[in-house]
Amino acid sequence: MKKLLSIVSAISAGAIGTAAAEVSVSGAGNFYYSSADGDTVEATQEDSMSVTGGSVAWSMSTETTNGISVSAGATISRDTDDIREYSSVAAAATAVTGMSALTFGMDGMTITLGDINNAGSGTGEGGDVSTFASTHAGHFAGGSGAESNDSAMDGIADGTGINVSTSMGDISVDATFVSKVGSGSNSLLTNAKTVGTSSGYALNLGFDMGGASVNVAVGGAQAKATATKNDSAMALEASYPVSDSLSVTVGGSNGTIAGNDEDNMFLSAAYTMDADTTLSLGYGTGDNTTGGALDKSTTTTVNVSRSLGGGMSVFAEYASVEVDNEGVTTSGTALSVGTSVSF
Repeated sequence: MKKLLSIVSAISAGAIGTAAAEVSVSGAGNFYYSSADGDTVEATQEDSMSVTGGSVAWSMSTETTNGISVSAGATISRDTDDIREYSSVAAAATAVTGMSALTFGMDGMTITLGDINNAGSGTGEGGDVSTFASTHAGHFAGGSGAESNDSAMDGIADGTGINVSTSMGDISVDATFVSKVGSGSNSLLTNAKTVGTSSGYALNLGFDMGGASVNVAVGGAQAKATATKNDSAMALEASYPVSDSLSVTVGGSNGTIAGNDEDNMFLSAAYTMDADTTLSLGYGTGDNTTGGALDKSTTTTVNVSRSLGGGMSVFAEYASVEVDNEGVTTSGTALSVGTSVSF
C-alpha cells in the first residue's frame, strides 16, 4: 500500500533505549457486484448483491540505540466479504484490530510477542483465487465451501505467545508457540483446564528445490477435554515458475482437528497476459470426517484482474462450489465483478 502519512519524531529513551519513531497510515477500498444461483432455496437472500467496504491501517515502528527495531500496528476495517443481511449488526459493524503484538527485529531475526497467527497457517491452501465469488456460490450450495481450501494448519497455534522468524542457511524458519490456543491479547480463560486446547505449536520451513519454492509445515495443540484427541496437522505447498508469464502452485494438508480427520488439496495457476492483466485459475477439494460421515467440498474459481495504475484495479471472477453433506450433494455458482483501490 502507498504510504499516506509519515511522522518522524524524537522520543525519550525508554526501557531499552529508543531513538526515533515512525508512524505510517495506508488504506484500501473495495466494491463487488455479484450474482449467484444454486440448489439451496433462498428465502431471505437476493440472487444478486452489492458489497462495499475497506480498511485503514496504522503501522508504527521505532529503533533502539543498539539497532533493535520494534514495530506494531492497528486496523479499522469494514468487512468486504459478507453475505449476511444488510441490517445485521454483525455485518454492518466496523472492526478494530491490531495493537495486540510487538515485533522486534535484530540481525536477520524477528521475534513477535503477543497475539500470534500460527506459523505455516497458509501452507496447504490456495486453490480459491477469487475474493468474493466463492463465498457467494458457497452460500447457494448450502455450505461455505471453506473446507475446499482451508489448511488443517489453520488456527492450530493461534493465540497469545511467541513467534520467531529467521533463516538457517538457505532455509527460512518460522516457529510459533502459544500458551492457550484461541486466546486473544489475554490468554486467561476460566475453563481453560477442562475444555478446548491449551498449548499449541507450529513450525514452517521454506526452501528452494529444483527451481520450485517449497513450504513444509507441521503443528499440534494439547486437548484439555476428556477423551478428545490432541490436534495435529501437517501441510505441503510448492510453487513453480513454468515460464516468465506462468506459475503453478500445488499443495495440501492433513490433520486431526477437534477429534475430526481433515484433509485438502489444491492446484492453482497464474498467467500474466500482459504487463497489467493477470488470469488466475484455482481448484480445491477438502474432506472432513465426523462420526463416520464424510463431508466434502470442491471449489473451482477463475479470476481476471487488470491494473489501471495508481493503486486501482478492476476484476471479474467466477466460482463453482459443490458440497457433499453425508451423501447429499448440492452446488452453487457465482459471477462477481468489481474494483479495488489501494491508497
